Amino acid sequence: MNGPDTADETSFYLDYEMQVDATRDAVSKLARDVLQYEWADYLRRFPPEGPQTWDHLDSGKPWGRVTPRAWDVGRSHGFDVHFEHYPTPRALQRGQLRFELHLEDGLSGDADFSGDSPYAALRERIIEALERVRQEADEVPHGDFGTGRTIWWSDYRFTAGDTVAYYETLREALSEHAVFVDAVSEVLDPDEGT
Repeated sequence: MNGPDTADETSFYLDYEMQVDATRDAVSKLARDVLQYEWADYLRRFPPEGPQTWDHLDSGKPWGRVTPRAWDVGRSHGFDVHFEHYPTPRALQRGQLRFELHLEDGLSGDADFSGDSPYAALRERIIEALERVRQEADEVPHGDFGTGRTIWWSDYRFTAGDTVAYYETLREALSEHAVFVDAVSEVLDPDEGT
């Protein structure tokens, strides 16, 4: 026989499954009710290291955007360049923060990266600038180049279920990626660097 041998074992397994489900539900609720709303407040109280001033966007959603004010010049040209993270139940349960550098349309959030579109051209210039940073800087963040709107991505680990650990890991990711800010700023506003 391949199942439990007694009614006690069956009861044990059912109790275990109910506890696992209750834990998952609690973590999901914590992510939706706390994590998605409090990350921005945490970063305002404990800003990332470095001279940048940061804007925190989309609090209360299953994604969050963080952008240095130096990149605001891109918006005047229709480009939205920002860092994005995903304060979701899955991230909190797994203890994994996905951190991405995005290029999107400044109005709709969507962008065409095909052929010789302005987004494809800007994306390539940003990648070239990040490559220079990776070759010249003493410390660069771990990660890799992405596709489409995701220019760069990095994964970070933190203690699963711990919202403060998520916030601190996000703060760490922003501090580490601050090395990219000036390079991207120069691509968005070439006159700034002269």
